[in-house]
Amino acid sequence: DEHMWIRRTAIIAQLKYKEKTDTKALSHCIQQTMHEKEFFIRKAIGWALRQYSYTNENWVIQFIEENKNSLSNLSRREGMKAIKRLQQKN
Repeated sequence: DEHMWIRRTAIIAQLKYKEKTDTKALSHCIQQTMHEKEFFIRKAIGWALRQYSYTNENWVIQFIEENKNSLSNLSRREGMKAIKRLQQKN
């Protein structure tokens, strides 16, 4: 969509879906927007990845690794935040 807030909403639409998250849709929304410089888009990508990492950390790690050159530092850092906390505790 031409409106940034609509694109942002599409990225974070599944935040509470947990195991019902449609990873194909999530991947598609992120891949369509990860080139953007807009802070709120980058933050939303990280937020969506971080939230899903509570359910499927392996998927998030793999997605970030596969897209590390295209994702912003903010999106990668936010996406990995919960995973890194768990790793530090163990």
